[in-house]
Amino acid sequence: QVCKKICKRNRRSMPRGELKVSIEERGKMSAVFAPDLLRHTVILILIFFINMYHVFAIVILLPDVLLTNYCSAASFLGKEFNAKGCEILSKGDYEMLLVSAILCVPGFFLGTIVVEKLGRKKSFTITSLVQLVCFCMALPCWGMWFLYIALAAMIIASTTFNQILWIYTPESYPTYIRNTAVGTLNALGKLGAASGTFIIETLDARDIRGSIGTFIALGCVLFAATLFLTKETKNQVLQDTREQQAGLTYATLQNSNI
Repeated sequence: QVCKKICKRNRRSMPRGELKVSIEERGKMSAVFAPDLLRHTVILILIFFINMYHVFAIVILLPDVLLTNYCSAASFLGKEFNAKGCEILSKGDYEMLLVSAILCVPGFFLGTIVVEKLGRKKSFTITSLVQLVCFCMALPCWGMWFLYIALAAMIIASTTFNQILWIYTPESYPTYIRNTAVGTLNALGKLGAASGTFIIETLDARDIRGSIGTFIALGCVLFAATLFLTKETKNQVLQDTREQQAGLTYATLQNSNI
């Protein structure tokens, strides 16, 4: 009926043929793990897990750095470190935490710019490598200022990667399961967020270097995972069905007559 109304308003005849709409697997979670999408989905699950591990664990890393006196953080803030128990964060501590939270904002803008300039796959690889370098910078104790700069760079790099991930993921799935895929990957990625907060908090009480070591180890895995991504979605027409998605050459917007 809709097609008839459109043709009537435009004074055109109806096109010949039958209109068929495939809704058999629309929105089904099993379609996200279909054979032609399985490899891509598994890689993205791993990337989501590690990405959320980094994003959430970094948030609690700085307060624990301040409370455990790593790199003489207490002396840097002009106070005595109490090794016997917990210590309430001061106004200066919260100011540093506020600055670290604000550093997330340029990461989001940077991710949007980088992904359009370099493309999705290349942006993934470069930002994951930058993250890994930032994690390594935080490992040696070369002073609190150097550590704080390294932590700030970690926050910006992780939020940049996170922004690229959320741009790329919906574009890499066909329309009929796009929302289901994003929801599924996000839900499984939350396991990384839960693991990160638990593991970092447990290790920070003993050794900050052990916590940073988990960032470096997972950063290596993340960098390797980005190299196995096969789909580049920049300037490509989003596909609606599995038939369009699987094994077909994408038409770029520059070459499209649409």
